[in-house]
Amino acid sequence: MNLEKYVVVSGIPGVHKLVSTRGNGLIIEDRNEDRTRFVSVRQNPVTPLGTIGIYVDNDEGGDTISLGEVFLKMEAALEANPLPDASKANSAEMRAYFTAVLPEHDQDRVHANDIKKCIKWFAFMHSHNMIEEAKKATEAPVESATAAETPADTAIKTEEESK
Repeated sequence: MNLEKYVVVSGIPGVHKLVSTRGNGLIIEDRNEDRTRFVSVRQNPVTPLGTIGIYVDNDEGGDTISLGEVFLKMEAALEANPLPDASKANSAEMRAYFTAVLPEHDQDRVHANDIKKCIKWFAFMHSHNMIEEAKKATEAPVESATAAETPADTAIKTEEESK
């Protein structure tokens, strides 16, 4: 799942899609208000979701897992483990949910606030159909690369056939 075009802006609730960048800020698509808006990076810190990782304890030597992979696991477990309400659930309930979804997460370094943010971001993105958009964004480059290779392959075969 490609989350590079999705950002969280301090002071503005929700997850936003990056439309364009400017020298002094970003133009984002605000799904809460159904409009695009300018955000000054000097006044509002911006975090791209694609840069966020969750600490894990595993034998493979990987120290973190990307937020996109966590979201995929959360989506796969959505039917068996419904999302807790991040605003009402206590930290023990959120930890239990996160342990069920991602049992290898590092219990010491992943704090309750981190889990709460993951749950809120996933719930927002899921309710606004942004998870499917992120999946399609991941699949699109693969399809275009395959389409780009096809004419070249055809040209090579045509040269070989003519010999």
